[in-house]
Amino acid sequence: MRILLVTERFRPQSGGVAVAAARNARNLAPALERLEVLHLVDHLPPGASETRQEEGFLVHCLGRSERSEESLGLLEMATLGLARQMKAQIVHGFYAQPAGFVAALAARQAGLPCVVSLRGNDLDRGLYDRTGMLHWTLTHADRVLVVSRALGQKVAAFASRQDTVFTPNAVDGDQFRPVPAAEDLGSDPVVLFSGEMRFKKGLLPLLEAAHRLSGTPIRLVLAGGVRREAREAFRAFRKSHPQARIFELPQTEDSERLAALYCRADLVVLPALWEGMPNALLEAMACARPVLASAVGGIRDLVEDSATGWLYPPEESHLLDRHILRALAEPPSTREALGRAAREHVLAHFTPQAERDRLLNVYRSLSAP
Repeated sequence: MRILLVTERFRPQSGGVAVAAARNARNLAPALERLEVLHLVDHLPPGASETRQEEGFLVHCLGRSERSEESLGLLEMATLGLARQMKAQIVHGFYAQPAGFVAALAARQAGLPCVVSLRGNDLDRGLYDRTGMLHWTLTHADRVLVVSRALGQKVAAFASRQDTVFTPNAVDGDQFRPVPAAEDLGSDPVVLFSGEMRFKKGLLPLLEAAHRLSGTPIRLVLAGGVRREAREAFRAFRKSHPQARIFELPQTEDSERLAALYCRADLVVLPALWEGMPNALLEAMACARPVLASAVGGIRDLVEDSATGWLYPPEESHLLDRHILRALAEPPSTREALGRAAREHVLAHFTPQAERDRLLNVYRSLSAP
């Protein structure tokens, strides 16, 4: 099979979409006749392109325009050109807008089947886009893939599609595993958040929890810092609450370093307001760490309360500090057992091999005569 993957982001860009797209490309390439990847970048002039060879596939970068409609037009032209050049059999859009929209539009023009992968934020935010682009994409894609069952339910309600395919994220259990803990976080209890903190990830509940936990020895650590658009709110909090024990660590691409940070954590938290299926929880669970998260989106597919982690209802976000204290009050043996169960769970159900096989099955269903 010859697949053209049009993705919103790709490594070395940051973020969960880039991580997942790169993981899928690496895993799929050996099983395909040909795989090529196309995505927009900011470091090239509008419309300029560059291509690099990865192991088993090509990655094409296309310069983004300041005007979103021009970027869409450039991406559509590039998608059509690449699809014809490589004689693609399927166009796969990774993220609903603009990648999924352009993939579906170009595929229909080229007479090819199209797959669109929904990642979470693309649907949760796109529902309120007045252009109708999201609805058109979901009704014209041949297959719609979702990383959580909750996303499938939303697609059914929004676009009347009952045929979404559940294709959850995955984690490499060899990369993320129990390792010696990082030694630079002191001896106090550590509650870790991994990734760029921002509003949807639970910035406000976490800051409120940090304020309420100020009188305790607990250190709240943000491994990945705070996203640019949330920095003003974070700076204001630090200025008005200098006693809060909340610490930033720079983002790291070193999986060994990240695994060591997870393994130093007494608890890994994700107080998200909405979610797809977070890589951070998969990584923490693969490192056999106890996790505490809001019961939203794909988190409910990943974490079984009190069996592979702890969940709390999203309407209790203002009680995050109490949930943290309750989890840390559990005996170390209980937290260790929960962490072991978490690792066993993700290694049994959320492997890169399982993710690859699900995608290959979707491709085969579209390429069958």
